[in-house]
Amino acid sequence: MKRIPLKFIIAVIVFTESVFGWGKTGHRIIGMVAENYLSEVAKIEIKKLLGHHDISRISNWADEIRSDPTWGHASDWHYCTIPDNEQYKKGKHAGKAVEKINEFSKILKNKNSGVEEKIIALKFMVHLIQDLHQPLHVGNGKDRGGNSVKVKWFGEKTNLHSVWDTKLFELQKLSYSEYANYLLLDADHETIIKWQKNTVFDYIEESKKYRVQCYDFKGENLTWNYLYKNKNLLELRLLQGGARLSGQLNQIFK
Repeated sequence: MKRIPLKFIIAVIVFTESVFGWGKTGHRIIGMVAENYLSEVAKIEIKKLLGHHDISRISNWADEIRSDPTWGHASDWHYCTIPDNEQYKKGKHAGKAVEKINEFSKILKNKNSGVEEKIIALKFMVHLIQDLHQPLHVGNGKDRGGNSVKVKWFGEKTNLHSVWDTKLFELQKLSYSEYANYLLLDADHETIIKWQKNTVFDYIEESKKYRVQCYDFKGENLTWNYLYKNKNLLELRLLQGGARLSGQLNQIFK
């Protein structure tokens, strides 16, 4: 039996703990929101690639392949790093999400790209745009996107990143479709159109700004008050993520 190198096991552990944004529910919510704002042309072209699958269903694929060693090189595609008081600069800090979104966009636009290549590009692009709307996926370079910030969630030991990945959703007891429909009820059409025109650099600058709020708490035990303070931000980023994802896809498939 072939042994798995220790350095690979360590890499997988670090990858698992540090780069997954929103969790399954959050990614699916953003995917479903995006589906509501796709152009007819985009819907047709996406169906050609995905068949009976839809955006919400493929939203977690890029996380699900983390156990496949052939994708170990993708561990730093899910985030970017912008230290406080700095601007984003390609290659200066950890994380390749911005570059990869641009790369996958080009693959999808290229008529010479193969079908399988386009399917993978679409799955990654969907996921990475969603990731960058999670404020802690634009890290400060100090605490691995909040993974090193140990807290308790209603007394249960966890970390700040996990709170934003899953805990804020679990507490509300809504399915991803219920949550998406809830967000869509209050969505303003003109605001959605405005968001659709934003670029990836807008996404990351916003997350950099909003991540400050994620760290705004006293003590280590987070409860209802933390949800109350952050619910509006959480839902803003979910709705923006869906609008921007649809905007990017509408531009690609036009």
